[in-house]
Amino acid sequence: MKDLFLIRHAHAGPYMLPDEGRNLSIRGIEEAQELREIFLKSNFPVGFWYISFTNRTKETAAILMENTANLGESRDDYWYHATGPEYVEKIGTSDHSVIYLVAHNPSISYAASYFSGEMIQMETSSCVHLHWPKANSWDEISQGSAIVNKIN
Repeated sequence: MKDLFLIRHAHAGPYMLPDEGRNLSIRGIEEAQELREIFLKSNFPVGFWYISFTNRTKETAAILMENTANLGESRDDYWYHATGPEYVEKIGTSDHSVIYLVAHNPSISYAASYFSGEMIQMETSSCVHLHWPKANSWDEISQGSAIVNKIN
């Protein structure tokens, strides 16, 4: 079984240079807290978290992970610079059965659309849960093969 939770960071404050330094806005903090409540009520599986290195993704992930068990995390600038196809490729190399990815548009929407086989446009603080109940490795995952659960 494989599970992938694609999460677009919550709303960020005004654009400033460098973009990587943008923090969550008040609205973004509220969005992330609302998503966290959904996570807590849904009893999602424990997994490994991949997080873009930008402030807004780290802050979103910190709110979502608060008081929850996880298998670890990796903060990486890869998720900020990579294209949608590169997201798909990198996910396919993971050793983890359950992945949470907190990252950016348009690449995260591309990955959601690729794996689901439907056009998904992720808004800030949105989450798409993709599930493959019979997959034993990420190598078995193909385009459009996921069972889709749109969280919000």
